[in-house]
Order: sequence, then C-alpha cells, then structure tokens
Amino acid sequence: MKSGTTFVQTSLFENKQALAEQGVLVPGSRWSKQASAVQDVLRPRSGAGEWDRLTTEIAEGPPRAVISMEFLGPARARAISRVVESLQPARVEVVCTVRDLNRNLAALWQETIQNGRWWSWAEYLAGAEQARPELGREPDSHAGRTFWRQQDAARICKSWLGHADQVTVVTLPRPGAAPRELLERFARAAGFDARPLVPAKPANESLGAASALALRAFNESLAERGLEFPAGQHLRKKVIAKQILAGRRSSEPRIGLPVEPWVVDSSQALRERLKALPVDLVGSWDDLEPVPVDGVDPAQVPAEEVAQAALAALAGVVELRLRS
Repeated sequence: MKSGTTFVQTSLFENKQALAEQGVLVPGSRWSKQASAVQDVLRPRSGAGEWDRLTTEIAEGPPRAVISMEFLGPARARAISRVVESLQPARVEVVCTVRDLNRNLAALWQETIQNGRWWSWAEYLAGAEQARPELGREPDSHAGRTFWRQQDAARICKSWLGHADQVTVVTLPRPGAAPRELLERFARAAGFDARPLVPAKPANESLGAASALALRAFNESLAERGLEFPAGQHLRKKVIAKQILAGRRSSEPRIGLPVEPWVVDSSQALRERLKALPVDLVGSWDDLEPVPVDGVDPAQVPAEEVAQAALAALAGVVELRLRS
C-alpha cells in the first residue's frame, strides 16, 4: 500500500490492448473488478463468485496474466494458500513494490484518515516507532500495528515465499525519477515489455495538511456519535476526501516529515531482512534509504485553516446534494 500501486494499476488497464498483443491478460473489465475479486478470495462471501470469475478468465486466456491489488500483500497464510491453490496449475509469481518508510509514514497516515480512522499525527508516529518489527515485542498501539501490517515488506515477502513460485521486490525510484521508471521496473518483474506502453498520468491523491486534519476531526466526531468506520466510507473517502478536499491541495501546505533516527534504523533493519530472503530484486536496495518529506508539521497548522477546510467540505457536500 502507498508504493505506486495506483499508478501501476492505472497503467495496466490503460494499456490492456497493448499488453494483450504481447500475450498478457489484464483480467477484469476495470480495476474495481480485480479489487472485488481479491476481497472475495481473502474473505469468501457465500455466493459472491467474483474470484472464481476472474480465475476462469485467466484460465481461458493467454499464457500470462497480471492481478494487482495491494490487499493481497499482508494476507494471512490461509488466504495466501487459497489464492495460490485457486490458480494452479499455473506458475504464481509475486511482485512486491516497496517504497522508503519515511515517505510512507506521511502517505499512510492520510490513507487511514480517509478510511475513517482518527489517530492524531503524533499518535500515529509514536505508534509506528513503538511497533517497529526489529524490536521484537508485541505492540500495544493499534496505529502502530496498522502501519506495520501494511509496511513490513520483509514479513509480507516471507509469507508469500512459502506458497508462490517466485517473489520479486521492486523498489520505487528515488524522488525526482521519471514516472516511467516505475512502470519499466514493474514490467521487468512481471515479464512483459514496457516499451510500447503509455504510462498513466501520476495521480496525487494526498490532501493538504489542513484538509487532513479537518477530516480526522470529522471521523472522531462521527465515532463519538456511534458512527465508526466503515459507516459512511463512500461519503468520507470518495466524496469528501477525493472530490472536495483534494481540490484544495494546491492552496494548502502538505504534511512534512524529517527523517528521524528511528526511521533510519528501521529502514536499515528492513533492508537487511529483505536481503536475507530468497527474493529477486528489480531496482536498488539503496532506494529504500529514507528521504525527508517537504512540508509542515500538522501540529503547526493554524486552527483557522483547519476550520476553513471543514467549512469547504460541508459546503461541497451540500452543493453535491442540491445538484443531485
């Protein structure tokens, strides 16, 4: 999660025909079909059948198919076994895209807020530090467990190594690299030629600092009223975050994060654990060295700016309702 997956997925579906000419199937009419199928196989629902339809399309298609959905990463052993067995006798290769921890701390906090959580920025960072895997202790922070469940790439790769035929780590290029570099790396790992493909336009789905804080306050207030996640998930994420507050991004400072010593230590430990696994590598282990994120500390954002973002969200929801 938060390692270039949206860019890769959009590029795959925008180049379905070009990939088909290479004998590569991108199953599903659109990415949401893959997402529903993955959710179905991870948590089988009686009579859903989305995963069965996807695997049937794969079995009847060309020799190679690509499924991309980040929920597969931290899946439990039983679900992983179910995925691999359902694809047999095909060879199953896993590609895990990995980005440096510091950029992901900033990105994943926003993602959790958009998904209905209300941990403060400080609480989230403290939880991630307390729960880092190299400490080898049971974390007592829900925020920390949530972060590392998605970001402990070594644990994720190790889980899939026991079931898949091959696991490849693709490191995200350093900041400033051309977007095409990630597509080319993913293509090398997944076994197709990226040269004829047109990369998707990079999608910046982050919010400004004030908007993220306003959404966090909404979530906390809703929870106090007994409306915790997943209640109103579509309204919170797809409408308020993506349609309304995302439009304020250019007028708000982004959330920044310097590289703290514990992040350096955790990044080094993660790289060493990954290097000890029998995984292939596309990119460089040096890409995982943490880099600072330019922006502001959310604690320094004036309350007036947060209130303005909250008012913009309210006005946007009312406008959408009146126009519908």
